[in-house]
Amino acid sequence: MAVPGIEGCGRLAQGTPPSSDSEERLPEVSLPCLTEDRSVDLTRLGDGRPMVVNLWASWCGPCREEMPRLAEASRETKSVGFVGINTQDDPEFAASFLAGGDVRYPQLVDVDGAVLDSTRVPGLPVTLGVDADGAVVGRIVGEASAEELADLIASVGG
Repeated sequence: MAVPGIEGCGRLAQGTPPSSDSEERLPEVSLPCLTEDRSVDLTRLGDGRPMVVNLWASWCGPCREEMPRLAEASRETKSVGFVGINTQDDPEFAASFLAGGDVRYPQLVDVDGAVLDSTRVPGLPVTLGVDADGAVVGRIVGEASAEELADLIASVGG
């Protein structure tokens, strides 16, 4: 569905699949892009850069509160990619929410909550720091403050 200003997902699935399972990684799942007809294999997430992965929903108050901080950080941090994963939500509600904000980074859809289940965290929001090799190296559970977000970005090499 069309969401003005949201970047497409084409550059997201350009990474190399992991060669080892020794580190925590995103689950082996392919998620549809919110704004275009394509899916992204999370094991290949990235375009050679570390990533900040934010799990959120339009019905989640803390998710809505932190979204402007994530949007600002994504504009200011070019060495780290950002992706949102709309989780256990109606994609139409997510698109409507995003259309009214400053978020520009790509968005995936996880209606079943597979990624959230893999984090072993009971609720949203969850923000993960994924290094350039695909390992999850940091996480924020709950609404991310600007300081926590800056620390997470630094932890992935940003």
